[in-house]
Amino acid sequence: MPAPVVLPKFLILLISVLQGVLLLALYLSIDARAWPSQSPVWAYPLFTLAIAIPTLFLLSLERGNERQLSLYLAGFALLLAPLAAYTGLQAEPVGVFPSYNLMYLYGFSIALACFKALMYLQQRVEQRPMTYQVLFTYSWRNFLVLALAAVFVIAFFIILKVWGGLFQLINIQFFNDTFRQEWFLFPVLSFAFGLGVVIFRDLTHILDNITRLLQGLIKLLLPLVLLIAVIFVAALPISGLEPLWATKNGSGLLMWLSAIVLFFSNAVYQDGRGDAPYPPWLHKLIYLSLAVLPILSALSIYGLTLRISQYGWTVERAWAVLVCLVLSLFSVGYIWGVIRKKSRWQETLATVNVNMGLCILILALLANSPLLDLRKISLESQLSRLETGEQNVENFDFLYIHRNLAKPGHLALESMKKNWAVTAPEKAELMEQKLAGYNNRRMMSGDRFWKNLQRRPDDFDLPVELRNFISKNQHLLFIDNPTLIKADLNGDGEAEYALLGFHSGGGMQAVYFLKKSGLWRIKNLQVGSHLGREIIDENSIRSGEIRLENPEFKHLFIGKFKFIPR
Repeated sequence: MPAPVVLPKFLILLISVLQGVLLLALYLSIDARAWPSQSPVWAYPLFTLAIAIPTLFLLSLERGNERQLSLYLAGFALLLAPLAAYTGLQAEPVGVFPSYNLMYLYGFSIALACFKALMYLQQRVEQRPMTYQVLFTYSWRNFLVLALAAVFVIAFFIILKVWGGLFQLINIQFFNDTFRQEWFLFPVLSFAFGLGVVIFRDLTHILDNITRLLQGLIKLLLPLVLLIAVIFVAALPISGLEPLWATKNGSGLLMWLSAIVLFFSNAVYQDGRGDAPYPPWLHKLIYLSLAVLPILSALSIYGLTLRISQYGWTVERAWAVLVCLVLSLFSVGYIWGVIRKKSRWQETLATVNVNMGLCILILALLANSPLLDLRKISLESQLSRLETGEQNVENFDFLYIHRNLAKPGHLALESMKKNWAVTAPEKAELMEQKLAGYNNRRMMSGDRFWKNLQRRPDDFDLPVELRNFISKNQHLLFIDNPTLIKADLNGDGEAEYALLGFHSGGGMQAVYFLKKSGLWRIKNLQVGSHLGREIIDENSIRSGEIRLENPEFKHLFIGKFKFIPR
């Protein structure tokens, strides 16, 4: 079991601050719509390395291992960078198609890969034997350190808010204003995260006690979870599979049940070399009950196969197949151990879990590479169904390809549009109509926004660059009755513009725009009332008296309501 270590605390804190500064620079590039944020092939690697590599340093750095750890992390960075660049390439050109689905799946899979790689990395740096007990201990410690450090950062941020709020009550605005600035928050909260890592990594004995506590709770729950799984599988011949598939998420539910059983079994038995966690009779019932795992896996595979045969591959179904594959391999490994060792089946857990951990790491990395591009797999499947007539043009989901398949989907639609314009104009027109439904909703929101926009205190001409900037921030266009107020908020002789209004789904939007270094930027307005807690309504904003008040950025008053620039 890994022993307590001596941490180079100053170096860890320095790395955390530098990480905060780097993230600040990248955030400002987004704020200013400047490089690298407008070039995903650079932005994805830079964000990935800025988040992943320093975090891995914070969790692994010990006195004496700095050089070796740096070499291993440099190699891992060389592995991550091209994967991130390839994914970023799928998001270009910027703004032509949505890329949030691409970004979320990439972020989740790379986070999973980093977490899995971390415990193997720590084992290699410490030159410990590749035993499951060591990897198990590292994984739980890493998880708890990350979770507790995140809680520490949240608590730290709340204290800063209370600090600023208290001094604001006595008309000292400095702290409240400072604690809202990006240049302050990024390095300070990063420092707080590093401090949390130092604190909790120094408490390994407490972390191990928490792990044992959680294992104890899971030990109590494992028999119940297996009982539920057994009863559920036994009930399926009576109910049939139709009610399960009717939920349209049957395979997902089955995979969740498999995952919980596997995780609980893993947490309780670990490598199978400790004391018996249960009495012999209960232990026997548990390993016999594990026979439901292959059944759950088989049903999941059947459900996914059925869905894919009916509707083709999508990115979500491809990920579901990967998850199902991993769970099935775990299940086969566990059951093989039961068949070979019977009551001593847990002795095979170490081999299964170590190898499957590496399998998960490899799959998470491959899913972001050209070797296993799930978007291209999905695209080829959907286009094949269209070409073979399994799916007709009238029911074909062009919008899914546009919104979820990133650059491959965009290029495919452009190619189809070009070809059909010559060979099948009616198909090209139908595709345009379907895509226009999505684009028109956005355009109609924009048209409605500019039509309903009220300009105060007097009507004024809006700079063309600012109009374009507002249009690019799509979420603003969904304000029902927007009000744009022209005012010199910071007293520099140049006008700023405050945009206020309410979304149709509820909730107020309050932002302002200012120009820095020739570029427009968007900032939030804090909303409050100097007359106490009162409800803001549209009439207050569209007809209330406007005046300015003087801190660094003047406070904007409309009637009895105050809007504070951050």
